[in-house]
Parts: sequence; C-alpha cells; structure tokens
Amino acid sequence: MKIKLRNYENNDRFGTDYQNIYDFLRRINQNQYDTPNFLWARWSWMISRPVDNENLKNKIGIWEDEGKIVALVTFELTFGEVFICVDHNYDFLKEDILNYAKEYLSNEGKLKVIISDSDRQLQELALNSGFRPTQYKQYVSVLDINDKLKYNLPSGFKVVSMADSWDYYKYNRVMWRGSNHEGEPSQEDEDIQWRKTMLSSPHINPKLIIAIAAPDGNYASHCGLWYIPGDKYAYVEPVATDPEYRKMGLGKAAVYESILRAKELGAKEAIVISSQQFYYNLGFKPFKTETWWE
Repeated sequence: MKIKLRNYENNDRFGTDYQNIYDFLRRINQNQYDTPNFLWARWSWMISRPVDNENLKNKIGIWEDEGKIVALVTFELTFGEVFICVDHNYDFLKEDILNYAKEYLSNEGKLKVIISDSDRQLQELALNSGFRPTQYKQYVSVLDINDKLKYNLPSGFKVVSMADSWDYYKYNRVMWRGSNHEGEPSQEDEDIQWRKTMLSSPHINPKLIIAIAAPDGNYASHCGLWYIPGDKYAYVEPVATDPEYRKMGLGKAAVYESILRAKELGAKEAIVISSQQFYYNLGFKPFKTETWWE
C-alpha cells in the first residue's frame, strides 16, 4: 500500500482528473451509498459550473493508492465548505483529510465540513480537531422508481428535452425565475454561454434533461436528471418552476418524466439532496442526514 496525496489538475474542465474522480465516486457508491451526499453527478455538476476563480479547483485534494483514487476532499459551490469522500477501506485517511482541508481549503480562516450523522468516526476526529456541529443540515431523500409514478399535463403544455429542440434562452429564463429572481433575466451572450457550460458535461444524457413548455412556448418548469446505465440510482439536480406556473403539477410532471426515462435505462431509485415537502409529496423518503461542522 503506497498512499500518495496530490492536488487536482484543473487544466481541462473534463480532463483526466475529472474522469478519474467520476470513476472513483461511481465505484464507491456502486453497491452501497458511501457518499450519498456527493455522488458522481454532484461532482459533474460542480465541475460544469464556471466559477470566478477556476484556480481554486487546484486545491482539491486527491489520495491515491498505487495510482487508484481512494479519497477526495473538495468544495462545491462555496470555497471553504467541503465534502469528504472516502473508500470505506481507507477510513484511516480521514484524519489526514481533515488536516489537509484545514490548511488548504479554509476561506479566510473559516472552514465548514459536512459530516453524516451516522459517521461517528469522522465526528470524533472533527471534534478533536476543533470543529463543532452547527444547526445547519443537509438531507438526502430517496424515491423508489415504480409504475405508480404518473402525471397529467394541463391542456396546451408539452414535454421537451435537451435531445429535441432545446432553447437555452428559455432554459436561462426558467432557471432565473424558478430561483425566485424577479423580472426577466439578462440574455447576453455570456449568460447563455454560462448556461451552456452548465449542461456541457460528457456524462449528461440529453434525453433526461426535461422542460415543460407552456402554451406560449416558454419553459414553465425544468428538471435535470443524471443517470448512467448500470447504476442503481438517478440523481435529481436541478429543479425549477416559474412562479407564474406553480401549483399546476408542472414540477411533478418534469421530475416524473425525467425519472421514468431513467427507469427505462435501468434506474431503480432516484436521489435528491433536499427535504422540501415538494419532494416528499412526490414519494421521496428521508434517507440520510448530514450536519455542517465548522
């Protein structure tokens, strides 16, 4: 056993290191959910997202055993808020990973790490390292995919997918308005390019990227879904509904349509990082709870 620590190489957005971490996250979650809060799809979504300082991604830490990745520590949206992913056969690395995170992934001396409420080992290590749990949680919910997942669309509404006639301007609009921003979004070239980059992952299946189009052609609701044949689970991210079209069953339709398409490819479960009542009403059940320690 020859464990080596190195940094992520961010020379190419979807280069060798991206692919190797994607393989690592798929491998450790193949038979059981070792890192249900940070599956390969969350990694892909994170790397797809342009950030102001792309060089920060070079601070991501990778542990390898004779060239095979066995552990990862990374941030996602906010530098200084980190996720620890470890092959359960290498749990002894967790103390080293915490120390690395404190030294290299802190943001102006502040660091938060998400820890599963069932990971007593990492909790104890964090406690001894000066971390304390907060009131802030992250929730993983799971849906069993079955034939009971049915929906109805109001007259005039229709399903479109990225594999059909995808309109990035309409996608930009539903994501903007669905995130509760007021008014109309900027539709400058840089805004549309940002949206295109977000959907540029080589592991996106365009048939699973769904929008519900309103009678006027605008996208009223959207669901992104990530699935690779051979995996048990599909990952829901993101979901957005224009406030003008809420309470019409359109969000349900977008999510169910995406999930049912994944079911045809072999998915048995769907996972979402959320505890919103919206998902519980769709049949998702609480699965794992994690706490932010700082």
